[in-house]
Amino acid sequence: MRINQVGFFFLFSITVLIPDLAISQSAGLTLPQCIDEAINNNIQLNISKRSADLNLVSLDLARNAQYPSLNGNANQGFSFGKSLNPVTYQYVNQNILTNTFSLTSSLVLFEGYQLVNTIKQDKILYEAGNMDVQTYKNNITISVANAYLQVLLDYQLINIAQSSIETDKKQIDITNVMVTAGAVPELNLYQVQSQLAADQLNLTNNQNQLALDKLTLEQLMNKPDSTGFDIDKPKLADPPVHVDSVPSSLIYEQSVESQPQVKSTEMKLAGANYGIDIAKGTAYPRLLLNSSISTNYSSSRTLTSETFEQAQIGYLQSNPSEFVDGVIPVQKSSTYYFPKQIGDNIGEGFTFSLVVPIFNNYTIRANVQQATINKDIAKLNDDYTKQQFRQTIEQTYTGYLGASKQYASTLEALRTETEAYDVMKVKYKSGSVNASELILEQNKYVAAESQVAQAKYNYIFKQKVLDFYRGKPITL
Repeated sequence: MRINQVGFFFLFSITVLIPDLAISQSAGLTLPQCIDEAINNNIQLNISKRSADLNLVSLDLARNAQYPSLNGNANQGFSFGKSLNPVTYQYVNQNILTNTFSLTSSLVLFEGYQLVNTIKQDKILYEAGNMDVQTYKNNITISVANAYLQVLLDYQLINIAQSSIETDKKQIDITNVMVTAGAVPELNLYQVQSQLAADQLNLTNNQNQLALDKLTLEQLMNKPDSTGFDIDKPKLADPPVHVDSVPSSLIYEQSVESQPQVKSTEMKLAGANYGIDIAKGTAYPRLLLNSSISTNYSSSRTLTSETFEQAQIGYLQSNPSEFVDGVIPVQKSSTYYFPKQIGDNIGEGFTFSLVVPIFNNYTIRANVQQATINKDIAKLNDDYTKQQFRQTIEQTYTGYLGASKQYASTLEALRTETEAYDVMKVKYKSGSVNASELILEQNKYVAAESQVAQAKYNYIFKQKVLDFYRGKPITL
């Protein structure tokens, strides 16, 4: 008996838990999750990020150019026959092995502020590159939000189509009874059955459209097509029917300075101004400090040492047979080994170099002209970007107002059509109207429901985009 109780409890637990598990597994992705995945997986965005990294490398190069350079050099040479010994600078007729080692350093002391202005320019361009990345993210966010709402709309249209099918089935049952009773001709039954087939086709079309729109969303997220892919289906609150009208110019002024695409062009314009200063800096003298330390080795060199020895140095004039002894210096040569030569031949020095540009084939003037043209182009790009954003705000705001009015109109149309459809159903049951008139009114009612759903989601999307331009995140 206890075993049966345990078994019953186990089966009851499984029965309760399985639906919850199925719900958790089938829970779809939310809009923020779709946006994050689309941003993380977008290849073009990752390319844009790597391009911004190149700007950071350029900035590091400009900063490091302020520091001294240090280079090491090593040379090994062989000479045969009569040649100049590069170490002793004497001509010898023998095979010679030579080595030269050196460290050289150079520091720019003044160059017309080119390094300083290059650092400022590269820093601004790096920040502009980050703004370009953010612009790309914003475009992805809006595209994903649009696709997400389209999928939600598809689900809403499917619900409307399924509701119509259920209504058709009820109408068939009612009509079947009326035909059996002889209240209406059999044609009415065929007409209602035909409407059921038409609504089932409409449901299939909506389901096909849902599959296509899901695929669009998956592709924006850079995901392979999956039959298990689905989204969360939050119940969206009905938006306000009437909105307060404000000038689109005010919205533009409030939002233009926060837009990354506008910030990017403004930064690039500032960078172009530094480009002019850099080009002008090449006309100034350049002052450099150079220093070096070097040593060398030659196989032909020997180490010479001097000693003194007792030897006969002459004889007496009075007695030539009488020799005179004395101390004389004696030169001795020994091998001059590599380590000692390297240590003995170390030399150090530094020099100042001043380069004064006098005539460079008008290169400096041409560079200044090119930099000025680049600045003018950057200014035009900045003006064009702001113009495009202003037009986008105007179009979005106008569409937003139009969507709110359209939504209000569809609600009113649905209200009146609901009343007409309710009256028609009552008349049909009483036999005062035929099936054709009922079906016509039913189609008008279903069309009104679909128009309300489409107007609602269109209105919500335009509202979210307008709020996004104002700096608010897109949420549902």
